[in-house]
Amino acid sequence: MATTQTTQGQIDLSQEQELKLKQLWGLVLELLDQSNNPDAGPAYTPKLTETLQQKTTLNRSELKALREDLNHVSADNLFVYLLNTTRQESPDRLLLRCLRTRKWDVGKSFAMFVHALVWRNKSINVEETIVANTELNALKESRDMSDPRRAKLSNGFLEQLRIGKVFVHGTDRVGRPILILQGRLHRSTEKSEVLTRGILHMIEAMRLLVVPPVEGVTCIFDMTGFSVSNMEYAAAKFLIECSQEGYPELLGTMLIHNAPWAFSGIWKTMKRWIEPEIASRIHFTYTTAEIEKFIAPEHLVSSLNGKDNWTFGYVEPVEGENDKMKDTATRDALFAERRAIGTLLLSVTADWIATKSDEERTLAHREDVVEELHQNYWRLDPYVRGRNHLDRTGVIQEGGKIDFYPPQ
Repeated sequence: MATTQTTQGQIDLSQEQELKLKQLWGLVLELLDQSNNPDAGPAYTPKLTETLQQKTTLNRSELKALREDLNHVSADNLFVYLLNTTRQESPDRLLLRCLRTRKWDVGKSFAMFVHALVWRNKSINVEETIVANTELNALKESRDMSDPRRAKLSNGFLEQLRIGKVFVHGTDRVGRPILILQGRLHRSTEKSEVLTRGILHMIEAMRLLVVPPVEGVTCIFDMTGFSVSNMEYAAAKFLIECSQEGYPELLGTMLIHNAPWAFSGIWKTMKRWIEPEIASRIHFTYTTAEIEKFIAPEHLVSSLNGKDNWTFGYVEPVEGENDKMKDTATRDALFAERRAIGTLLLSVTADWIATKSDEERTLAHREDVVEELHQNYWRLDPYVRGRNHLDRTGVIQEGGKIDFYPPQ
């Protein structure tokens, strides 16, 4: 199947939705006003407080939570967080996910946007602990017995990948990439650090496969042969936290397949943790025909009784695959370029918000800048992100080309 170039493309919005997006961008621009001043204080300023009180419906407790997120980060921190978080995507898409999740309430969407940036970049530090913490590093650490605990954790992380407990293959009926979790392979004795790293590692890889105009991913939790005694509440809760706080609207659909009767009690507990909007995307299936409502038979793997005879096989990391990450001079130059493009995007976004006449030209200029940011990411990518199984099997290709069905 031909590869797909991951460009951003047009985003179709109604006039009302575009107005909401502009209003949200207006708050973001005020938040990032001091982004080129590393010496500026906390991003939560009296001016921002006044704006939020005047232009949003955020209540006192919501403003307090927002202040707690922003009190220990500067506008410059947040600008870098935004550039890191969007990766290959248009920032518009991140903001629109927040708007859709919060039912187009601009204030609540702004609070969600800020929390997602701080959660991913400061609370979890995904760039260092996941993106740059490579599978090859894990392989080397698993063989280094000078630190037995680290070796055990790294080996546990790799083992999750090798056995195919979670793997990615193909697309559903609307073009979303498919993630399959084989519940029967899970063991409750697995360390929480291993599970957390595995979840984030897979999420960050999946994000690169979401090709516009498609939004989100489809996840199948195959519970065939799953023992509820192995249910890991902490891991489930963390996965829900990722879906709701760190990666808004990444989950397009989840199919829980062949859930045992005893799972109904567990589901009642879990459902209390899940926002209604997310819960509405979760479906229970028990037959192949029910899965095929979401995934065409020819794209459903044979292990789920589909017609796709593809089988999972993990390809081990190889020495030298991350050598570009050692070239910090090129990395820094590309990120400096990214900052410059990002600064330009903020400027043309301010023009876009303010301009009514000649808006078509302003919008076209802004789209060009968004595309520059997208292209910059794929030049930067090999210097900041470790290669993974999807790179080695040809799903993710040089320059951001994605092939969901490469030759096996």
